[in-house]
Formats: sequence, structure tokens, C-alpha cells
Amino acid sequence: MELKLKVKKKLERKEKLTPFQKLSLRALQQQKQLIESREWLVVIGFIGIASLLRVLMQGLPNVEPLTFFAVLAGWLFGKKKGIAVGASSLYISNFFVVGGQGPWTLMQMLAFSVAGFLGGFLRKNSTVLETVVIIIVSTLISQIIFNIGWGILIGFNILLAFATGLIFTIIHVVSNTIFALFLPSAKKLVYEWGGFSEKELCDYYISRINSGFDNSRIKVAKEH
Repeated sequence: MELKLKVKKKLERKEKLTPFQKLSLRALQQQKQLIESREWLVVIGFIGIASLLRVLMQGLPNVEPLTFFAVLAGWLFGKKKGIAVGASSLYISNFFVVGGQGPWTLMQMLAFSVAGFLGGFLRKNSTVLETVVIIIVSTLISQIIFNIGWGILIGFNILLAFATGLIFTIIHVVSNTIFALFLPSAKKLVYEWGGFSEKELCDYYISRINSGFDNSRIKVAKEH
């Protein structure tokens, strides 16, 4: 019932729009769709680059680019796209690295999905310190998932798994912390190159038009 009322009110507001407002609204919605399409192209690019770099870097124990790109995607485009980058890049790269796919794939996908999810909590203008904190937390959660998962898979004592994996945890945290220092620059580069700031403007004006946005201003604009 509540949903029907909302739809009815939305239709009533739309009927009150002037032809000029309707044309503007349609143009803004189309522009927003184009920007969202560009977002998915960038997400696919992140998945491809992260997968390739992981394959090339597999000789370096626990040094991986997946956390960086997952957090970057989450920061730029939100939690869902961050999760998509983290899980997909892991799954694709597993076809080309030592160990490949196996029962461990699910826990690996979960670990890097968490990184993308946490990246979505970063503010638009987050500092380097905030990105480092998110990266470190993501990496530590990943290591917890890996150690518990391996302990269960091979019937290993979980506490012993944490102890024997300590050096790899340290390498993972340090390497990802170094990568995190470049996150703000990478985010700025992609954001400006892709023109993603336009999406915020589209959302702003769409909401203004849908809320009965100033017929008076439009009339004044036409007169001048």
C-alpha cells in the first residue's frame, strides 16, 4: 500500500512538470546512465589489471594488488562494485597462478570482497591515513579468514596456523600499506579522467526537478 502511494505521488509530480522540465529530466537521466556505464567499464578494467598484476607478482609471497584495486573500486563506486572487483579478480587470476582453483577459492573471494566492501566506507575526501587504516584492517581480516580457512581445510590447529603464518601476515600488511599510500592519487586520477563528478550534479538536478524544482527560476531563465 505504501509503495503504491509513493508511485502515485511520483507520477503526480511528474505530471506537474513543464515540457522544459521533462526534457531536462530526460537528458539528465540519460547522462547519468552514460556515467554509470563508464563506471562498469572502469570496474572491468580494474578486474583485468588486478588479475594480471597478481599473476605477474605471484613470485612475491603475500604481495598482491587485489586489495588495492578492490578498495579503490569501493571508494570510487560504492561497496557493491568494490566487492565485484575483489571477488572477480581473485577468481579470474586463480586460473593462472600456482594452486589454482579449489575449495580455498571461496574463502579467498570472501577475503577480497571484504576489502572492496570496506573501501565503500571511505569518505569522498578521505586522507592517506584513512586509506591506510582501511587497507590494514582489510588485510588483517583477510589473513584471519585465510588462517582459519586453511586450518579447517587441512585439519591444522588454528592457533598454530596463525603462528606459522605470522611472517606472511607481516609481509602482507607492510606491502599493502605501501600500496595504500598511492590510493588517494589513483582515486583522483580515475575520478577526474572519467568525469565521474558529473554524476553528483545529475543526481542533484534530478532530485530538484522531481521535487517540483522552481518553475519560477526556469521562467526567469527563459525571460533572460
